Amino acid sequence: MTHPFKCLLLSLLMLPFLSEAQHSIDQLIISKNYPRALAEINKQLEKSPSAELYLKKGVVFQNLQDYQQAVAAFSEGLMYEPENVTMLGETAESFAILGNNQDAVSFYKKAVSLAPNDLVLAGKLGRVYINLKDHKNAYDVFSSIYARDSSNVFWNKQLAYCAFKAARREEAIHLYEKVLFANPRDYTSYLNLINCYSTGKDGNRIMAVIERGLAQFPADPDLLLEKAMFFYATKRYGPAMIAFEKYKEVEEQVPYDVEMNYGIATYFAGFEDKALEIFNKLNQVNPNDALVIYYQSLCYKKMKDFEQAGKLMQWAIDASTPDYVAEMYHHLGQIFGQQRMFKESIDALNKALELNPGKVEVLFEIATTYEEFNSNKTLAMNYYNIYIKEAGEAGKNISYALDRIEKLKEDLFFDE
Repeated sequence: MTHPFKCLLLSLLMLPFLSEAQHSIDQLIISKNYPRALAEINKQLEKSPSAELYLKKGVVFQNLQDYQQAVAAFSEGLMYEPENVTMLGETAESFAILGNNQDAVSFYKKAVSLAPNDLVLAGKLGRVYINLKDHKNAYDVFSSIYARDSSNVFWNKQLAYCAFKAARREEAIHLYEKVLFANPRDYTSYLNLINCYSTGKDGNRIMAVIERGLAQFPADPDLLLEKAMFFYATKRYGPAMIAFEKYKEVEEQVPYDVEMNYGIATYFAGFEDKALEIFNKLNQVNPNDALVIYYQSLCYKKMKDFEQAGKLMQWAIDASTPDYVAEMYHHLGQIFGQQRMFKESIDALNKALELNPGKVEVLFEIATTYEEFNSNKTLAMNYYNIYIKEAGEAGKNISYALDRIEKLKEDLFFDE
């Protein structure tokens, strides 16, 4: 058994050597010679493993963006020093980068509990809560930071975002205004502040923020679109049309719905010729859009081409009925039939056919319903004949329909 005094003496004798080795590793890391640094670290770990060496190893892997290995190294180090705040924080950061936010939270929380005055650690914990969409806990973290330091623009911005998500709109507005006062080139804060004001429908303030943003970023498409959509939503179609055109000057790929709004604004601004050109282009992209066809019709109506306007309006009506409505009436007809409410069933089935003439099997169902409840079998036979004609060889019940027609003819002959 080795005497304790001898062990202590041996440790003291090795300190200069370890200090020199650690210094060498630090120099290798600073010079970004990571392969040699790892080799030296592993060499020292074989001789005398320690939390400090594992911390350096983890940092090297972080610099190599090998965060899985970094976590493994930090985990080894924490076995030696479970309450090493630096190691806990680095472990949490590596987990967060890997997308393991739940694991990151647990390590950050432990680090913050051990170093409650480290606001940087607390801020990182708050960011991970935001990544998890846990806005309540994120708000609590950043509120606590704000109570101790209300001057940090970055943390104030995080608190503003969390306040908005936590339905604290007025607080979010105050904080975003404060952020923009300190940093007027913070682009995303303009958009977020516009969103805050929009929920309260505060038109004057919305426009003021948009103009402040455009003063900083004059050709920004998102801000120009916000301006156009603000005018459009408030039915100021003339200014909206101009704003949309300025947006289109800087945006190469204009979304379909934005082009639609531009066309509508142009129409209501009184420029039906220009609006018709916009809607004609949209119709080429999507020929079945009922709203586009509707506005094409309105443009022709204003231009007094009533024949074309009428034809297009009829197309718009036909195109505006969703397929599922016809299917609903079809099911309703069947439901009425099951209850032996035959008249109501016939009405619903006819409505389904009116909304979707392609549902030819409905004709067969109408025929069978008439046959069941109407003593005059001529109606049933007529619908069977229409069904055979419309469905052709593709009909699912052609054979049955033909058999029923023959039977009904015999019944009608004997009735005479």
